[in-house]
Amino acid sequence: MVVDFSKDARPNPPSSPSATPESEDATSKHRLEPSQPVWLSSEELGFVATDAKTHQSTVYSVHNTGKHWSKPRAVFTAPVPISSVQYNAVSNTLVFIANVYNGTTTLDETAELDVADQERDDTAQVFDELWVRHWDSFVTPKLPQIHAVQLRSHSSNTKPKHKPKNIIKDSDVDGRLEAADSFVISPNGQHVVFVAKRPGRDYAWRTTSYVYVADIDGSSASPINDNGRGASSSPVFSSDGSRIAYVQMASPTYEADRNQIHIYSVEDKTTIDVAVDWDRSPSDLLWADDNTLLAAYNEYGRNKLAKIDIASGTVTPVVEEHSVGLMQHVPHSNELLISYSALDSPTDLYKVSIDDGSIKRVTQLNPQLGSSVFLSAPEDVVFEGAEGSSIHGFLLRPPNFDASQTYPLAYVIHGGPQGSFTDAWSTRWNLNIFAAAG
Repeated sequence: MVVDFSKDARPNPPSSPSATPESEDATSKHRLEPSQPVWLSSEELGFVATDAKTHQSTVYSVHNTGKHWSKPRAVFTAPVPISSVQYNAVSNTLVFIANVYNGTTTLDETAELDVADQERDDTAQVFDELWVRHWDSFVTPKLPQIHAVQLRSHSSNTKPKHKPKNIIKDSDVDGRLEAADSFVISPNGQHVVFVAKRPGRDYAWRTTSYVYVADIDGSSASPINDNGRGASSSPVFSSDGSRIAYVQMASPTYEADRNQIHIYSVEDKTTIDVAVDWDRSPSDLLWADDNTLLAAYNEYGRNKLAKIDIASGTVTPVVEEHSVGLMQHVPHSNELLISYSALDSPTDLYKVSIDDGSIKRVTQLNPQLGSSVFLSAPEDVVFEGAEGSSIHGFLLRPPNFDASQTYPLAYVIHGGPQGSFTDAWSTRWNLNIFAAAG
């Protein structure tokens, strides 16, 4: 048993009086701080605002009138904070993640337990399982679980028809699933696919996770890769919803194992392996068409993008320089909208052709940065490491570098073997700031 006295361990610690700015929102009472934008239609944009005092999350919508955007209008309010909001127009359903107590049936119950927890005289938290702390946060009694709520038609009122339903509570493992990866709604809006680990005594050191398919009405949630052993990630539906592509590792305890691509047939309940001989570890997946997948992968310090022929397993690079981040199809085109960055270039949006890999800049969010901060162009370096292994890295030189002078060298090692520094922009570990300091 472990007892945490290091901080206020309550799920929603009381906020300071100054946490909520006193200004105006759509109802002239509070200032809205928008987050999690989501399209509700081609002319209607939704976003989430969470009250810092009550912890309630409200989804608002604004309409594009052609000349300007309308004032925000409340669509749905949850009594607890929500995240990862998505919307499916076919079923008119809003899907999101909320942290809830196991055994509760409504979000209101979780909100009531939060209030009771805040009224405790102590802030201690007791752990009777080994899963105690993840990175810099203690585990709380609440579980991140997926909820769905159907909205009314846009012609009358977009407010919900019913209360939100926890769609993974009635799963095959007594409701204790934690949604560990981004979920995806099926094209017809009837199912949600997500990744979760099963609870158990070995939860803290076992990496095995499964791809689950849940009915949008919460009637069932079951895994499609029950025989898998390693960590699963990046499930995505094909355009017609008949297949699910995902990646999974082979080892149940090794976080740096190679990801293998699998495709599951929803109707036949069969699975095929794709590009088995490709000696790289793909991560994020996207369907280019019925016969082709797109995959992000790391190679020599670059987060690259490739297209993969499903039948033959042939891998063709699309983007090989710098680092691709998020990616999304541009409707009615053979292009992707991607986030793209480098060690000397902050993240911006670009369009990339799936056919030939040509890239066009869409945004320039920090045009002033290059004139105010020196950003060194990264140089590839390769040197011999332990047992004669070849080690790849990047060299960033200081401003006005003079090869005849001597400079201090910061030798920074990160990751390994499951992660590493890449030719990508970071606001957390920005090594170019070190170099700019000389």
